[in-house]
Amino acid sequence: MAEKLFMMALSPTMSEGTIARWRVAEGEAFTAGQLLCEVETDKASMDYEAPKDARLLKILLPQGGRAAIGDPIAIVGAEGENIDALLASADAPRAAAAPVAAAATPADAPVAVPAPPAAARASAVAPRTEDGSRNASPEAAEAATPNGIRLAPAGRSPEEPSGRPLQAPGLPPSSPLARDRARGLGVDIRGIPGSGPGGRVVLRDVEAAGAAMAGPATAGPAAGGAAARSSAGERAAGEQAAGRAAGSAPADRRIPLSGKRAVIARRLSESFFAAPHYYLKRRVAMERLLELRASLNRGRERPVSLNAFIVKLCAEAIARHPYVNSSWEGDSILERGSVDVALAVALPDGLVTPVVRDCGSKGVGRIDEELSALIDKAKGRGLAPEDYEGASFTISNLGSYGVEEFTAIINPPGSAILAVGAALRTPVALEDGSVAVRRLAALTLGCDHRVIDGAAGAEFLATLARFVEEPALTLA
Repeated sequence: MAEKLFMMALSPTMSEGTIARWRVAEGEAFTAGQLLCEVETDKASMDYEAPKDARLLKILLPQGGRAAIGDPIAIVGAEGENIDALLASADAPRAAAAPVAAAATPADAPVAVPAPPAAARASAVAPRTEDGSRNASPEAAEAATPNGIRLAPAGRSPEEPSGRPLQAPGLPPSSPLARDRARGLGVDIRGIPGSGPGGRVVLRDVEAAGAAMAGPATAGPAAGGAAARSSAGERAAGEQAAGRAAGSAPADRRIPLSGKRAVIARRLSESFFAAPHYYLKRRVAMERLLELRASLNRGRERPVSLNAFIVKLCAEAIARHPYVNSSWEGDSILERGSVDVALAVALPDGLVTPVVRDCGSKGVGRIDEELSALIDKAKGRGLAPEDYEGASFTISNLGSYGVEEFTAIINPPGSAILAVGAALRTPVALEDGSVAVRRLAALTLGCDHRVIDGAAGAEFLATLARFVEEPALTLA
């Protein structure tokens, strides 16, 4: 029997996904375990495998479309089956998102696809029966809404799935997803008429308002590939230059928020406002470490990166101060046994943090090999969840960009992050009163005060500074 195929969670932290590419064409048959499509999550591209043998009767979410967990993405079944009823339940909300798709400018901009109607949402979350079908209870069907918000029984206020009050003070009735999207688009949600239950503002209302604000300046089909984006950027630069020459101000350009960028913004905001950050800074002499690296790389076909040395030295310092290798868990603090260090890597569409596991038991060469392989996977969008989740300590190095010093936001579930600045030649006053030039770099340690007290953080940073200035001390 024909049925809808739903977006499923392909990683523990995934809340929505974007179809990167369909691997099975409409009308084509597939077998259980076959790759149906590639789904981009917040950090990586994941494979969506077929749950059973069937035929892809209709693609509901095209390439570039984004859907939340439980939203329908396709209709599958046997050849020749009538799917009009299933299409009817999916077409209405999809049509409401059409203006947003037209407003997208970058080639990889996600196509906004609102949540399915109540019946589809209830079907998506209902448990499967023994024959594989979904059987939603009447209570679940009544409680489901187009945006996955649970409506409370009479006498109770509506709540988000987390149990927090649904309505924010001073705002009209609206879903949390709609409020988040409105903030991302810069749209005042108070001026948007709601089409949800009881006049509530839902995601499709905000998307439509954002498209209307964008207007003709952002309308038009999306260009294809990086070359097209470059061409569009050159045209925009040319138009701005022409506008300046004519004496008119250049036009604003609204860039749709990608799924990855939205998740990065949410997670960093949660980290920064939930964890009480404090920062400790120390300048360290890099001569010995740079000399050691040069000596190790002499005659090597592929040189070991400086980041690999820093990762190893941090692991050695953590071994002396294990409380830094901890996570805040609300009612307890988890002190981890394995030192799993992440390195922040910048990609064109956002930031990823591949993790090298158990760095304390590995040498610099092994760490460098694993780190290089992870970075290559990240650039090819091939990172699996286990490659970037669960770091107990993170390093962000902007020294190669010439940044002298900076602060970084803690990467949960870790409780500390090290920001590494550039090694700059700096005049230093020596103890005998003479002045010498040394290559100094600023190390800035960001800590979660719930887990690491100020003095404890200072002790760790002092140990790390000694190891950087005298790497041989790690052998003691």
